Amino acid sequence: MKIKIIAAFVLLQTFLFASEGYKGFGLQVGEQGTGVFFHQTWRSSDKLQWLFHGKIFDVKGDEQMMIYDYYTGRYRSVGDKYVFIVPLFGGGKYFPFANQIANNFAPFVTGQLGPVLTIDGAESNTFSTRWGKSKGIWSVGGYAGVGVDFLMANGMMVSVGAGMDILPMNGIVDGEKHYNGAIIHVGFNWLR
Repeated sequence: MKIKIIAAFVLLQTFLFASEGYKGFGLQVGEQGTGVFFHQTWRSSDKLQWLFHGKIFDVKGDEQMMIYDYYTGRYRSVGDKYVFIVPLFGGGKYFPFANQIANNFAPFVTGQLGPVLTIDGAESNTFSTRWGKSKGIWSVGGYAGVGVDFLMANGMMVSVGAGMDILPMNGIVDGEKHYNGAIIHVGFNWLR
């Protein structure tokens, strides 16, 4: 029940008091794995934007590596973790130097909070068995980071940032209590 209330609050705040903004997608690389994301921002003032940020994050194992299988003549991965993390965050971007920099870049600080769905796949070599017997676990997580928006003349924007994912689990998921870690992202945006 608490997760539903927090999720409703976070999503509601992203829609209040906002006007024009950007939407876009991007790629993320972090300590725990890689992912793709979608985000949308709404401009509240020159210094503040509200945002929604959803991503699909594929967790990699610490011992994961590629080996050559002499019997099949192909490379295969060993030490995999079959975990997908789907955070749905709402939050804000604060631009401390708004209207003070006369160039095409805008540094920002961001904080985000929201529900996190973790999908733990079964240990199996077949795709259908692995994901057919998977279980979903809900928790609440967040993100804090810094970045820079590079504004383009055609209404496009490239956003580069780094920060820390805070992804606690409700219980143990594939041997871990959390999947926290540093993360770097590159996003491509356009005016909506």
